[in-house]
Amino acid sequence: MLRVSWRLPAVALIITLFQGVLAEERKEAGEVVEKAVEKARKLSETMHLPENAHNDKGQEAARQTVEKLNAPAFREQLGCQMERIQHSGTPQEQARTVQVQGALSAQESVYLFLSSSLPEATVNRYLIDVNRTAEQRIVPLLFGLPQGLAGKRLNADYFSRVMQAAPECRDTPDAPCRRLAVPFKVNPELFARYNINEVPVLVYDNGQDSWSIQGETELAYLLEKVGKAANSPALAGISARLRGGQ
Repeated sequence: MLRVSWRLPAVALIITLFQGVLAEERKEAGEVVEKAVEKARKLSETMHLPENAHNDKGQEAARQTVEKLNAPAFREQLGCQMERIQHSGTPQEQARTVQVQGALSAQESVYLFLSSSLPEATVNRYLIDVNRTAEQRIVPLLFGLPQGLAGKRLNADYFSRVMQAAPECRDTPDAPCRRLAVPFKVNPELFARYNINEVPVLVYDNGQDSWSIQGETELAYLLEKVGKAANSPALAGISARLRGGQ
């Protein structure tokens, strides 16, 4: 017990001396750092960077760049680029853009229900307008053949007349009249699907729902009315083209 008590004061004294040495060293180190910082500050006040030999050329290039950016021609070109970027996007956005321009998508169909009982001039006028739209998804339809399955020659003569591109044209052996490139079809199933009992009727189907309008009037009017009811930019665009609006 006595030996242990005798060593404790000696150890404490050694620790105290060691701490004093460390404190002195920290103080000296701090003074060195402060002197170095002060020296660097004074040096920075008297330091001057060398003049840039290309400074004038750089300023002139910057001025020319600003003038080019502000030029009307460049700003117009930039506006066109931005418009193209804004119109490029997802396939859904691209499809909406195509519809605004007046073209039917793969999910849309327009059926024009007709009958051989209508005057041939009326049928021919509808077919000419369908041809003018240049839309293969606008399909004129008949419920059945005008003369049934047995009247092949009479059926051929009927389609030959109503498909004429120019109603006043008369075929000759040397100069046959031009016919319309329109997909005029016979399809009683579509008559049943859309419950068509009177003609002419125009039906628009967007793949999810359908709208119809009945009445003997110009195709542009039928497309316009159905387009408004269905909120279809494509039909509005096609109707405008038929009326010479685009």
